[in-house]
Amino acid sequence: MPYANVNGIRIYYETYGEGPPVILIGGLGSEIQSWATQIPIYSKHFMVIAFDNRGAGKSDKPDVPYTTELMADDTRELLRALGVRSSYVAGKSMGGMIGQWLAIKHPDIVKKLVLGCTSASRDEVGNEILRMGRETATKIGMKAVWLTAIFWGYTREYIEKNLSSIKETLAKIPENPEALTGYIRQSIACEGHNTKDLVGKIKCPTLVMSGEQDLSVSTKRSRELAELIPSAKLKMLKGVGHGFWRERQEEVDRLVLDFLLRGS
Repeated sequence: MPYANVNGIRIYYETYGEGPPVILIGGLGSEIQSWATQIPIYSKHFMVIAFDNRGAGKSDKPDVPYTTELMADDTRELLRALGVRSSYVAGKSMGGMIGQWLAIKHPDIVKKLVLGCTSASRDEVGNEILRMGRETATKIGMKAVWLTAIFWGYTREYIEKNLSSIKETLAKIPENPEALTGYIRQSIACEGHNTKDLVGKIKCPTLVMSGEQDLSVSTKRSRELAELIPSAKLKMLKGVGHGFWRERQEEVDRLVLDFLLRGS
């Protein structure tokens, strides 16, 4: 299996397709599988790089403090290990926070930036949701956290239509001390994320997307993010919440590809 040694840990990654690179950065606790519906589509146009952040999936889960900035450094070192000098970057939720840091610290690397269901800073409601998730994970288990996240993130209509596959996914969620440690460390990193005073430095073309019914990340905060980045365009998606990238897959993937391919 492909691993890269970065920042003293092993990061698991996969690559697909040929062409200019695009790196996909996942959200809190998610694995490469969270991009399963995007990879076949994006790899028709790009070399897709997907990976498990530290603390998730097959990557190492050290029990040390994480920050979104540190995870951006991991991403930078992964690209360096793969010989990639510049890349398109797409991140959702926590992955969008990581993408912000990547563009702030390494502007020469990021050609275009896609930020989905994310923000430059957290509000107290969003942080309370994170704390509740950590308590649920510790007292009940990871499957309960993910089930709660599905209820928070998707419409009832989507859950009803996809209940069978959702149950299959839940059955595969690991329940072990390492997975719990990684999730908690990532969650604390999200809670501490704040780039409000720095995202104005981002100069690359940027697309910010938000679901109008997002309960996890305030749409007010997503709008603020788009306003703070000089080159950003904002797309609000009606009738969906935090999980819009999957729930409105066709529409969202078309937006992303149109943005990345335009003028490339």
